Amino acid sequence: MPLLGTASKHDQKRFLKDCTKTLELVCQIEGWLKSWLLPSIIIIVNCMSINLKLPGVRKLNSCLIVAPRGSGKGVLLVLVLAASNPKHFVVLPPKIFESELVTKGREFFHNKIVVFEDLIVTFEGMSIKQRQQLVNFWTMILEGSYARDKDAISNVSIVALFGLASEQLDKFRDELMSSTFLDRVPPFRHKVTTEMKRAILHFRAENPSRQMPVVKLPLPERIEDSEKVEVLFPKSKEIEERIIDYALQLDSYGVQSYARAQDYIKTFMRANALLNGRTKVTKSDLYLYDLVHPLFLNSMGELGTENLVLSLLRKNPGVTDKELIKKSGLSRGTFYKYKRILHGKDLF
Repeated sequence: MPLLGTASKHDQKRFLKDCTKTLELVCQIEGWLKSWLLPSIIIIVNCMSINLKLPGVRKLNSCLIVAPRGSGKGVLLVLVLAASNPKHFVVLPPKIFESELVTKGREFFHNKIVVFEDLIVTFEGMSIKQRQQLVNFWTMILEGSYARDKDAISNVSIVALFGLASEQLDKFRDELMSSTFLDRVPPFRHKVTTEMKRAILHFRAENPSRQMPVVKLPLPERIEDSEKVEVLFPKSKEIEERIIDYALQLDSYGVQSYARAQDYIKTFMRANALLNGRTKVTKSDLYLYDLVHPLFLNSMGELGTENLVLSLLRKNPGVTDKELIKKSGLSRGTFYKYKRILHGKDLF
């Protein structure tokens, strides 16, 4: 049950008021590209982090959209968001190497939202070394700088939106996870079931003349470092405890390390406040993150479940299987399936 479903009527009404702009934009997308309501929340809100003035060394929120081929992730990123916000988005060609990217210079990347429609198209045309160089480039540039030979890019603020076909995730997952790439670009999965496909086809048949929406983000014409917006975080033990729980879950599922996950969630909440014209985070921003949190948990497929079971076994020695199954939220059969797999790998 989402937190919003258990909230008071007063909090639910405040959520609708506090998140009006977010809901308006994602409903535009859902009205044209059915099934993308929740996934588009993650994408749109994270885009707004480009204009946040963040405390300390916290980084902007990038993401890897894992979705089936033909489900519309490229259309959403390129034909809707990038086309609606051309001054803020940079769409990269499918075939581009690290050696080309490093020569682009700081202004090409700084204060921009960079879109890579499908990593698979790029990866499949590269050698292992070339893929490693590309992944290393993005890992470093999202931290603020990258240098090779005489070329260097420094003091860069950037948001990256990458697409990846879910059918191909297993093929390159080990390469992506061997680096710290996914820690900077945490994946979330848009899973399209057979029932959803049927509903989408009915929707398309019944709405043949629907028009592609213009999803204009409330960003300034030009993003200036000195004019980025500071969004304050409330002193709330309840909110902080919830965020800690989410961060530990993301860590257990192998999606993102716990400290980065905590920062990521807080940046998401700040970005949603900014999107809705607020300079202070409210509980409504927590309710919104809670709605999309499951998409991150399921992003790594079976590997995420394996990591969860391994983490529980290692962190809870002496605890009975019955208690661990309850903690995990998994079925008894699924828990024992992965326990046997982990035994076979001598991991505990």
